[in-house]
Amino acid sequence: MENTQERFFTVGELAKRVGVTVRTLQYYDKTGLLKAKYSPSGRRIYLHEDIFRLQQIMFLKSFGFPLAEISQNILHQNLPADLAQSFTHQRDVILKQMENLNQMSALLETMIAEIDLNHELSVEKLFTIMELMKQGNPYSFVFRYFGNDQIKTINNRFSSESAGTYIDNSQQIFAQLQDLYQQGADPAGKAGQELAANWWKLVNEFTSGDDRMLNTLVSAGLDMDHWPKEAKPIQEAIQNFLSKALAVYFENNNIQIPEVKGNQHE
Repeated sequence: MENTQERFFTVGELAKRVGVTVRTLQYYDKTGLLKAKYSPSGRRIYLHEDIFRLQQIMFLKSFGFPLAEISQNILHQNLPADLAQSFTHQRDVILKQMENLNQMSALLETMIAEIDLNHELSVEKLFTIMELMKQGNPYSFVFRYFGNDQIKTINNRFSSESAGTYIDNSQQIFAQLQDLYQQGADPAGKAGQELAANWWKLVNEFTSGDDRMLNTLVSAGLDMDHWPKEAKPIQEAIQNFLSKALAVYFENNNIQIPEVKGNQHE
């Protein structure tokens, strides 16, 4: 039996033929995924049909199917509908992985751009921006304008729960701004002034009365030429609607904004 190599393959021969390790075949044998046969002398051997089964296993594994699912479900399915269901599920898993990878790629791209722009960027500032980006805040780049001591103050002031609430509120206000601008609303009208009031409330909550912090925010707002591309869609609404709404709101409420003393950008 062992000499009819046209019909049988040893562990090493099968591993070389299919391009897997001997240890992989031993593991598949142990788990029952691909059981070896035994020659009269007790050597583990494989038949031609085992080559086809192993190729199926490697093909499915290349698409990310777990070995347990391959063993328990897919290799035992004969109905096309069952196979389609398994493949559909795995396709959705892969699409989700691709989405996550694209998000991570975009995150790293932004981090590289931040480092290139700042030349020096503290680890604390870098990870603050990264965390905000992961939470879905498209305006996390604003934190590049703050000094390291200000970043520490911000991180200490906002717990993870309060930061989440603040981000949710800010995203709602940004969405309202875009809606009002697209509708052609009057910045001095009721809706425009309500937006300005909410915006100013959000700013005061963030700065907590710190004029230096406010100065940094104003400086960031005036530096639109250096805003990243993901923030570009909101720029027109800020320039042509929000700035006018705030000017009216400040005048009506006798609010004086500290003069910007220069770019706080580090």
